[in-house]
Amino acid sequence: MRVIQQASAAVDRVCLTLAKLALVAMVLTVLLQIWARYGFDFPFTWTEELARYLMIWAGLLGATCAFKRKLDPRVITPKDTGTGSGADAMRWLRLGVSVLAIGIFLLPVLYYSFYGPNMNFERGFMWRSSNRFSPGLGINMALVGSVVPLSCGIILLHLIAQVTERNHR
Repeated sequence: MRVIQQASAAVDRVCLTLAKLALVAMVLTVLLQIWARYGFDFPFTWTEELARYLMIWAGLLGATCAFKRKLDPRVITPKDTGTGSGADAMRWLRLGVSVLAIGIFLLPVLYYSFYGPNMNFERGFMWRSSNRFSPGLGINMALVGSVVPLSCGIILLHLIAQVTERNHR
């Protein structure tokens, strides 16, 4: 199962790099918008839209990195209960609850990204997005929306890596 941990780490490095690039590009796009609006009194029509799409990509790719590093928001942060069979049982219980909660949230998002009601592919999020184009940039909205199932899949990969890593300890 070491392959899964290596794949998770490699994907995490790529996601972190892309999230950083998207943040830098977003800041530069906003600065260009400010410069064009107030410096030349001629704002571009596409900069706000591009910054918004970059923010979506940066946020969702950053969320996968936060999940990998266990920096995602938590309601309760349990303390390490030490060693022994009782502590191991608590760790397994926490892991089971975590897997269940993440599965309950991510699996429907993944399903409805590709399928709509009655398993109709044409009513899925990605198909409907592929039929729309952004007004300012003219890009296909499936390109923007593809980060939703991509980030869900990456989080599931990180979760599988966490579960298999615990099995090897």
